[in-house]
This record gives sequence, structure tokens and C-alpha cells, in this order.
Amino acid sequence: MTTTWVRRSAAALATALATATLVATGTAPAGATPGCTDETPPNVLLDGCDDSSPPETSVAASVTPNAAGYVNVSTVTFTLSSSVTDADTGPFGFECRLTGTPDPYDWKPCTSPVTLTGLPDVAAGGYVFSARAVDLGDAARNPDQLLGPGVVVDTPDVDQTAVSIAWGQDTKVPFVFVTRSGYDADTPTQPVMTSATVPLRLNSSEPGTTYECTDNGRPTTCTGPTWVVKDPKPGRHVVTARAVDRAGNPSAWSKPVEFFVPRNLTRSKGWSKVRNEGYFRGDALRAEKRGARLVLPRTKVGELRLLAPTGPAFGKVRVRVGRRDWHVVDLSGRRTALTQLVVIDRYSGMRSGRITIESLSSKPVVVDAVVARPNRFPPAD
Repeated sequence: MTTTWVRRSAAALATALATATLVATGTAPAGATPGCTDETPPNVLLDGCDDSSPPETSVAASVTPNAAGYVNVSTVTFTLSSSVTDADTGPFGFECRLTGTPDPYDWKPCTSPVTLTGLPDVAAGGYVFSARAVDLGDAARNPDQLLGPGVVVDTPDVDQTAVSIAWGQDTKVPFVFVTRSGYDADTPTQPVMTSATVPLRLNSSEPGTTYECTDNGRPTTCTGPTWVVKDPKPGRHVVTARAVDRAGNPSAWSKPVEFFVPRNLTRSKGWSKVRNEGYFRGDALRAEKRGARLVLPRTKVGELRLLAPTGPAFGKVRVRVGRRDWHVVDLSGRRTALTQLVVIDRYSGMRSGRITIESLSSKPVVVDAVVARPNRFPPAD
């Protein structure tokens, strides 16, 4: 995309250069002397005529600095053009100036287009290219009568409001790192997360980067350095991220980071809801009669865990998938608000069907949530 810059005020120049944006320098050109569009040379007795309206300058660049003042390429081409406010037919030319590069130069004649290539990376505002149009015909003449009184002032024949473009350059692709808090001794590469939020750490090899993230392949909003996933949905989560630096260079996508969120239980006949801050999502289900059942929808199960509080007054429940064998879970013991109890470990093979949880005695039991997932896990790092 090509963008054309035109001149602005001198005050805007100081501000824009400080923020690495395009600016124009100088003041507006003076009005043309009536009837004089070219500088008439003097004769022996009379002064000539001064054209006091120099040409104006426009510059179009092959790339545009972004809001941070950066481009992400090492080649920039500037196309120069001039215009006049009177009937002057020229000829016109240009002078250019360049600072910040390994080979800077002050004002010198140049032709359009001007291409700068192979530039090293530099901070925002590190490079400044300036161009100004020149009336080549008038510049070669002095309308003042050399032997006479000399009353005609030879005003500048070069644009006094040169166009300046300032930019920074960053062509390097950043790296990104994603780390997850929380640990699970049974499945360290896919830990079960029971908190209401899941904090993830995003880091980049470059300062000032932003991040793009996906959760199960879907784009999701994220920020660094700490990204907190709030109230994640139950089930498996596969998170990836990439960093985008100040120049817009994106990194490669990170290695996937996984975690699993339990399924909260809903009330059923024979079960009442109880609340406690220590429970998963703040509530659980309680039964006090033998045979009270909870039946979950059909699913594929390679690993099954029951989340429940334990205590000396609690009884037992039994759990099965489909019509497979029952697994007895004893909830008595040391008092805890929430314990993860492995009912079927990840090495027991796949099975599918409805998950049934049933109270086994008249002692009260409380169950909180269920982890039911296939036994496919990413390898350990």
C-alpha cells in the first residue's frame, strides 16, 4: 500500500518526530509576484522579476509506519512529486536529506523514486528522510541588477516546507513462551484445574509485544505477561499463543498447553444442593439415603475421577460407566473440603456409556464434580 504525505506546520514537526510519524517542516510559501511566474534576468539598467512562489513537495512511501512508528521491512521507496500555485512551468527537481542510516547525507540533488534498502533495524524515529522541490530554472538566476541599486530580493527557489518522514524498523520475528501454573501428579501434561480461574504466563523475546491466543482452536482475547482464563468451560482445553511485536511481526504459534476442567454436578432426586467456598464452583450435592443416584450423559471415558469432600461421618458411593463393573469410593476419613479420587486410572482402557453415581449406605455422602475424559494425553516435556 502506498501512502502520500503532505506538509504540516513546524509545531507539528517537533511533535510528530518525537512520536516517529510523518511531519512537514517550514512555513507556507509566499504569494507570487503579480505577473511573474519565472525569474526574469535583469538588463544593464533594470532589475529583473522575482518569482516568490517556490514549488510544493509531496512524498509517497511504499510502506507506512504503524501506530508505534515501525515498519517491518528493510527496503523503503519514496516517490517524489512537485506542484505550483502559479503558471510556472519549471523545470523542477528535488533535493533530499537522510539521517539515522549508516550512510547519512545532508541536502543533495535527488531524483524520484528514491529507494533505501538493506537498512539495519532501529528504534522508532531512528530514520528520517526529507525531500524538497526545487525550481531549477529560477535557482540559476538572480533578478537583482548587479550594477544598479539592487532593490529586488531574490527569494528562495526551493520549497521551504520540506516533507520529512520518520520511522523505526524491526524485521526480526519474536519468540513466545507459554507456561501454566498448577500441578497434577497423575497427569502433569493435562492437569485438572479446580479453581474458578486458570492463570497462564505469556512471555516474548521482545519488549512491547502483544499476544494472540486460541483455546481449543478458537481465537480468544489474551494479555501478557499474565493471562487469567476466567470460569473456563468444563472439559479439555488446548491453549496456544503467539507474540506480535511493535512492528507487526508475528511469532510462530507456541507449543500447546493443556488443562482439564471438571464437570459440575446438577441436582437429582434424592440429592440436595449444599454450598461451601471450598467446593468446586462453590456447591456440591448431598444424599442421606442408600440408593440415591446421579446419572450423567453418555460419554467416552479413559480416566474417571470423583471430586468430593471427605470426613469421618461420611459413607461410601459406587460409580460405573455404562454396564461395566462398579467401583466403590469410600468418602470417610480425614476431613477435607475437596479431594480428587481416581476411580478409573488412565491405563485401564477406554469405555463409553452413562456415568452412574450411587449412595451405598444411610451415612451422608457429598459429591462435588466429575472428571471424565479419554486417556489421550500429550507427552511429557
